[in-house]
Amino acid sequence: MSKSRAERAAALEEWADRVTTDELIAADTEALRLIAELAEQREGLDGAIVDAVRAARAAHRSWSEIGAMLGVSKQAAQRKYAKLVA
Repeated sequence: MSKSRAERAAALEEWADRVTTDELIAADTEALRLIAELAEQREGLDGAIVDAVRAARAAHRSWSEIGAMLGVSKQAAQRKYAKLVA
């Protein structure tokens, strides 16, 4: 089983506490930080979309309508969300 992002971050923090400054090489990590921030935002958005799809299905909206709102086909929406909202 792979480690969660929080576990990996904790391990990195633990390593950072042990390392000495003469072992370090300066690196620009802005792009990596942005990726991590966006991945975290995506997790929240993915959950919100599942909730919205669940609400739409409870309101008897069709997979065609849901797919159109997601910018995908009816089949793609159904494949991705049907089990998640059941």
